[in-house]
Amino acid sequence: MKLFLAAEAKHPDSFPELEKFVGGFEGKSIAYIPTAANGETEYGSWKSESSTWDLLKTLNAHVTPVVLEEYRDSSVLETLRGKDVIWLAGGQPGYLLYWIRRCQIDKHIKELMVDTGSIYVGSSAGSMVATPSITVSEWYMGEGEYEAGIIPGLNLVDFEIFPHYEDSMRPEIEKFNIAKKLCLLKNGEAVIVDGGEVRVFGEERFIQ
Repeated sequence: MKLFLAAEAKHPDSFPELEKFVGGFEGKSIAYIPTAANGETEYGSWKSESSTWDLLKTLNAHVTPVVLEEYRDSSVLETLRGKDVIWLAGGQPGYLLYWIRRCQIDKHIKELMVDTGSIYVGSSAGSMVATPSITVSEWYMGEGEYEAGIIPGLNLVDFEIFPHYEDSMRPEIEKFNIAKKLCLLKNGEAVIVDGGEVRVFGEERFIQ
């Protein structure tokens, strides 16, 4: 499996690394899932307010917006199947996971990635849901999502992710009972998984 789990995938530091990781975007097929943003801001605002959406339209790629709320069931799997890149945008992780499970993507994501070679790209919430759980979302400073941790994550990696990290946050983060290993990612950084190799683009910060 190949995953690019970023704090902010479009960031000018991490985006060139992402482009290199996927082998360039020109001509690639991309399924862009903005659903997490619908849980955080006005529904559909990602079309007019998302610089990520604007960026994707400049890549000379074949981009398909995949709004999970408009599928509501496993029929979305046929849209995702065979895409070079499955890109999950930022927003509310718990809301995103609800729709991932309702559409049964959780049951088939590994199959999609292994059988068809799709690359998973996560940005913020899209990265958080790739982990075993999103308990971090419950206590994320200033943006806590009530009981988000009751919904299991996709378990594509064996640690949780805290995106948009700043050094000043460390003392507050360490007050929480962190059950899983936690990776702290600043904007412009990412966890890159390529088969059995896991590396951090940026500074490696894991706590437990």
